[in-house]
This record gives sequence, structure tokens and C-alpha cells, in this order.
Amino acid sequence: MKAKFVIIVLFGATLLCSAQSGATLATTSYTYVDLGPGPNGKDAYGYGESSVAQTGAYFDHTISCGKGCSAKIYYPLAWSGPGSKPVVLLPQFYVEGWAYGAGGKLIVGTLITNDGGYFGFPHAALWQGSSHTFTDLNPSGSCGSCSPGSNAYGTNGTYIAGSGGSPLHALLWKVGLLTKPVDLNPAGSASSEAYAVGGTAQAGYAVWSSSNTMHAILWHGTAASAVDLTPSSLSTAYATGLGTRSEVGCGTPVGMSVTHALLWHGTAASMVDLQPSGFTDSCARAADTNVQVGYGDASANTPHALLWKGSASSAIDLQQILPSTFTRSEAYAIDTAGAILGSAYSTTTAAWHAVVWVPQLDGHFMVPRKGVSRRAGRSGGGLAVK
Repeated sequence: MKAKFVIIVLFGATLLCSAQSGATLATTSYTYVDLGPGPNGKDAYGYGESSVAQTGAYFDHTISCGKGCSAKIYYPLAWSGPGSKPVVLLPQFYVEGWAYGAGGKLIVGTLITNDGGYFGFPHAALWQGSSHTFTDLNPSGSCGSCSPGSNAYGTNGTYIAGSGGSPLHALLWKVGLLTKPVDLNPAGSASSEAYAVGGTAQAGYAVWSSSNTMHAILWHGTAASAVDLTPSSLSTAYATGLGTRSEVGCGTPVGMSVTHALLWHGTAASMVDLQPSGFTDSCARAADTNVQVGYGDASANTPHALLWKGSASSAIDLQQILPSTFTRSEAYAIDTAGAILGSAYSTTTAAWHAVVWVPQLDGHFMVPRKGVSRRAGRSGGGLAVK
């Protein structure tokens, strides 16, 4: 599919469905790039990205799982920028998978083995380089022939964050020492997973044995370094992304049943509730410098991709950048150039498409993707919102 571009100019304000705040932001402009649906024209989702790759998964086919039962089967995907064709990353002897994260020339995710047909076991997966050389990361002794096996969720190009074992323990792999991941499961935790890695930090969750509740956790390379990010105002929380000296995720306030997007700066006391006005719930999935991205429901089961700059009142509704034929959207990743990867549902194709929102810099649209000029000239219409 040919890449599609549109220009939207957001003038220092909040783009919400029903209410605006008086918060002032620097003028920001974005294009959107439609990476399209899966190679079969069905749903595709963008989950992770680096400066050279975007990753995700697509719905390939449906299988029967018994009388009156069916299941969707997904395959992992990789793109190399606007106009690129998606590459299916499913290796031989695996029947399903998802590519969740990218860092440098590394892509990580989870694959299902064919041990039990389509009901096999998850193995953490690594693909390296432009040829996508594959490595099964499932650690020895991590229950490779039974559930839960292992998962890989995020990478910064040097380290890989994920989980493995039964019960699940957060794991940290280092490239060059892939056979000996570090067990990050904190003392007093029944289970845990690491979702993101950045610099020396990792973020995820742990389920405390004493309360059987999920708490957002920040690590720095060891189980003993675990910091509980969950204040008493939350009944449950988990961290999904890392920015510059910050962490993002989701949590449920005490007395409520919906999640709110959250931002931390290293401690539970630093938590900021990012839930925007006019939305029923929200979740922050990734961060870079002072920007956080994720999604929220504008109405029942109608997610909109969102961007924040440190506060609930700074929220920008990225859905409004897309044409009206896209009715739902979610943002999952942001790279160091500020490009945001996610997905949007197209009524034209009746499928989810992987989508990139690309920011403006110095009067031009910076598209740091292989095969595309870094300076795509400003052209086309726009929408100014104050």
C-alpha cells in the first residue's frame, strides 16, 4: 500500500472530544502515515518501533477450538518505514506470534510453539538485523514444554525485557549473554513481568503475595533494586513504558473500576494521573523525553490515540489528525525522533491499519525512516485548533 500523508497543525491546546483546557503547549504539527492492514488485507497493529523498524502483528486466519468455539490466529510483522511492504516474521515450527518491541536493529516478541498444534507454548523471540535472523530466547528450565513459557516485550538494542517461568518472573536478557537472563522477581512477589527497558531501567509489574494485587514496578537491573510505584490511592497498577527519568502506565484508582493513564518520576509519591477530561478511561503505553502516548475511550469501546506532555490537561487527541474514515485509534510506541506508532480502524477496508504519526521539526516534517527523505516538504491542508 502506498503511504498516505496528511498535515494537521495543533496550536498549543488540548484536542479533546468534548472539552478544552486552558493549558498552553508549544505549537506542534503532525503528519500521519498509513502503513496499511496486514498482507492479507485483515487487521494489523503497530506495537513497537525504533529508528529503522516498526513492529506489530496481524490477524491471519481463524481456527476452530471446539464446538461453537473459534480463535483468531496472529502472525508477527515488521515494516521498514512508509511505503515498505510488511514482512511476516513467523519462523518454521511456530504457529502464532506477535512482535512487541524494537530497539536499534533488534525486534522482540512472543511466539507460540507447535508442540500442541495451535495450543502450544509461548517462547520469547528475538529477530536481528535487516535479514531478521531469529533466536528463540526461552530459557532452559523456564517451562518450555508447558505454559507459561516465556515472553519478550521490549528492547533498547542492548537489553531485552520480558518474563518466563511458572509462575511468571520478570526477566532481563543482555545481547551477547542471551542464555542467562537476570531474574527480576522482587522478594515478596508471587509473579512479575517486565514490559519496557531503557538505559539502566526496566518497568513492569509485580503481584504481591501478601495482598494478591498488581503493582507497577521500576527496576535497575536486579530483583533487589525493585521500586514499588503504586501509591495507596490506586488499587492496582502496571508500568508499560520508560521515558527520560520517567515511567508511564495504567492504574485503577481506589473505588473505581476503570483504568487511568499514569506518569511517574521514579517514586510512588511522584505519580501524576493523566486521565483527560471527556474520556471514560485511559492508558499510557510509551514515553520519550517529555512526551507520553497511549489511548483513552472517548465513548464506550471507542478508543482514541492520545499524546500528553506531563499532565492531564495537556492531552492531545491524535484521532483528530486522521481522516473521518478512521473511527478508532491507539498509540503504543514513540521513537527518539518523536514519531508515534499505533493502529487505527478504517471503515474503508473494515480493518485495523498500522499507523505512524510523524511530528514537525524546524518547519519541515521529519520522517526518520528508511527509504524516505528526512525532510518531507509541507504541503496539503491543515486543521488549526486553539
